[in-house]
Amino acid sequence: MAGFSENFEVLETDDCKRYVVAKRDIASGEQILMEEAYVTGPYYDADISCLNCFKESCCTCSKCGKAPLCYDCTNHNEDECNFYRESQLDKNFLYNHFNVITPVRCLLLYRTNPEHYEEIMRMESHLEERRGTEIWDIHEKYVVKPLLESGAFDNFEGLEVTGELIQRICGILDVNTFEIRGNEDSPGMIMNNLARGLFPKTALMTHSCVPNTLLSIDGYSNARVYTSVAVKMGEVLHNSYTRSMLGTYDRQTQLIEGRHFTCSCQRCKDPTELGTHLSSLRCTECTDGLCSFYTDNPRWKCNNCDHLLKREYVNEVLCAARSEILSCPLEIRDLEKIIGKHSKTLNPHHSLVLEAKQNLAGELRSVCLSVEPSNVPKQVLKRKLELCEEILGILRTLEPGISRMVGIALYEYHVASVELSRRNFDTTEIKSRQLLDNLLKAENDLKQAISMLLFEHVSTPEGQLAKRAMRELKDLREDIADVRAMIDDEQLEKQDHNRRNNTVNNKCNRKKFGKRR
Repeated sequence: MAGFSENFEVLETDDCKRYVVAKRDIASGEQILMEEAYVTGPYYDADISCLNCFKESCCTCSKCGKAPLCYDCTNHNEDECNFYRESQLDKNFLYNHFNVITPVRCLLLYRTNPEHYEEIMRMESHLEERRGTEIWDIHEKYVVKPLLESGAFDNFEGLEVTGELIQRICGILDVNTFEIRGNEDSPGMIMNNLARGLFPKTALMTHSCVPNTLLSIDGYSNARVYTSVAVKMGEVLHNSYTRSMLGTYDRQTQLIEGRHFTCSCQRCKDPTELGTHLSSLRCTECTDGLCSFYTDNPRWKCNNCDHLLKREYVNEVLCAARSEILSCPLEIRDLEKIIGKHSKTLNPHHSLVLEAKQNLAGELRSVCLSVEPSNVPKQVLKRKLELCEEILGILRTLEPGISRMVGIALYEYHVASVELSRRNFDTTEIKSRQLLDNLLKAENDLKQAISMLLFEHVSTPEGQLAKRAMRELKDLREDIADVRAMIDDEQLEKQDHNRRNNTVNNKCNRKKFGKRR
């Protein structure tokens, strides 16, 4: 567990909840923890996949005759294979009840690695808060009941496997696991959006909607934690379990339903969400005001004229916007129409409007990738540039310091900026000096993007993007050198032209002067 004891100190709250603080001053970008997953496995609602690499399954393990595998994998974990081979499970049990895979792997640790099992069982499960909820009932139907009725753990020596224990493990997995992401072009890597991993040390970090750490998990189930900003000794270390562009209501809903706690970070306490107004609505009384929600005395109050919006109006506007935006076809014209409409009732930076803008940016990116760069309409490039600039401004506030999302947005911004500048130069809308200035700015944006994306492992999509960005940086610098050479040539040509004009003028003056004499 490299770096844990040197960098962290584990503390407890009065109600016995553990958290970690920095043991020393830590500079931005330092790796403070690397941890291998104790358990990896599919999410409870995942499609059937290979138990070894989580790619699409197409065959069954020849040894145990029960585990789904793929063509590239001839086996899976030996202890797991032996357990399934010795059990009386039906050969199709795992295919019919794929949700049991990850909880079973936790239970098997009781035999194979008792220390890890004990550490996992000390993790928060929120068992009582989850009891009787929808997710409790889902686990009861698709995990607890199939496992108990199968009899697979009836003779599990030393451990009585009950429904309560299985529910507790399901809760630990739901509350504490992190998504493991990989790149399908890299053989042996875990595929994207299929698996989760349990990292007990990493999970000790509490949540904040403005985190001070960056978590990067590679396709080999290793978690690396970096400080995204400088951290002082004694400062609590935070990670984020929600998407940064969600509004406060949606973030709080996700945290309550998935993690069973209410966030009280600086951003959640601020009605304006650090000035981003991701949850604010336009005032119906004045033209410039935005109405934000104040929790101390629940009300929607305008920041300009103090007008109060009725809650019924707010609910009606939000429900209509959410319904239309979520159901909007991913077509550029439809998205632009929805964005224009709800920017007037919500505001241009409302989280729902930003979701539509992110969808639009994705569609514009698809257009850019589907044709030769020279054939991309200029209005597409201009609109993509506008969207990237707007999203970047918000992300830099919500994710200060090193940020995966900022890195991606900077990369996309540089792509549009470079291509638009080249097109404008070709059509003589800008001159070579302006082209050089634009390319130099794009170079700086790309370097910033790379500096953030380099924290991502090469097995992840962002790690692959970092490699591509470095190749493009080399090409961009060659273009900058060409433009500089072109400017030098233009300068020499201009000087030569001026010299010739001066020579002609001098001759004329001498002739005139001679005549006067």
